[in-house]
Parts: sequence; C-alpha cells; structure tokens
Amino acid sequence: EYKKDIEAKILERKQKEAATENENRVVDKVAANASLEIPDKMVESQIDNMVQDTARRMQGQGLSMDMYMKYTGMTMDSMRDQMRPQALKRIQTRLVLEEVVKAENIETSEEDFEAELKKMAETYKMELDQIKEFMGDYEKKQIKEDLAIQKAIEVITGSVVEK
Repeated sequence: EYKKDIEAKILERKQKEAATENENRVVDKVAANASLEIPDKMVESQIDNMVQDTARRMQGQGLSMDMYMKYTGMTMDSMRDQMRPQALKRIQTRLVLEEVVKAENIETSEEDFEAELKKMAETYKMELDQIKEFMGDYEKKQIKEDLAIQKAIEVITGSVVEK
C-alpha cells in the first residue's frame, strides 16, 4: 500500500508539473504575440518586488543581501539588470491575462473565493476565521484578481491547440 501511495503521489506531481509547463508555454506564446508599451516606472517597480522577494528568500536561508552579493559577485545594479527581462515578461503576461479577464467577462465567485481561503487556512494550519481576520480589502481584492487570472489561463489553455 505504501508503495502504491508513493507511486500515486509521484504520478500526481508529474501530472501537475506537466500541466503547469503546458500553461506556461501557452501563456508565453499569447503574451509574446501582444504588443505592449510598458512604462519604465512599472518595470522598475516589478524589479523592486523581485529584489525584495530575493532578499526574503536569502534571509530564509540565513543570508543577507550583502552576503549574497558578495558570494555571487553581483552588485545591486547588475542584479537589477539581470532581472529586467523577467520583470518585463511578468508585466506583459499579467497585462495580457488581465485583458483576457476583461474580454471573457471572467469573475470570481464567492464560492471560489471561499474555497481559496479554505486552502490557505489548511496550508498555514489556521482556522478560516483567522485567515479572514488577517485579510484587509486589498488582500481580498488581490486574491479575487489572482483567481480570475487563473481562470483566464484555463480559458487560454483550453482554447489553444498546441502546434
């Protein structure tokens, strides 16, 4: 039974990875075909977020950003330059998906929102009411937007045939 359970979990993980890889490939194709002018300020803001995320990950591993820079031989400017293409791609992808949400009139139902909150409660080992207490209007709005974006990805991947 243990062996079958492990095999089932490995199969499930591989299926999820394959689905995610397919989603990424399709969304990348759609975003690459979009012609958008992205303001520098938006790109700089995205890079700031990426730097902060990197700093948090490094702190989680016991490294400061200064130590990380020293070990990698990077400067903050070189790191930001290295992040720029990914920042542009993230912004372009998000904007395209937001347009799909608008074009397809995708909305997040209260049931979907509640289901997401329940997942979060399970993940963080908290009660649902605790999760709701910690959340402000901005966080609720952001979760609903992210759920709508996920539905947009499903619309795109469901309607695009791989060539």
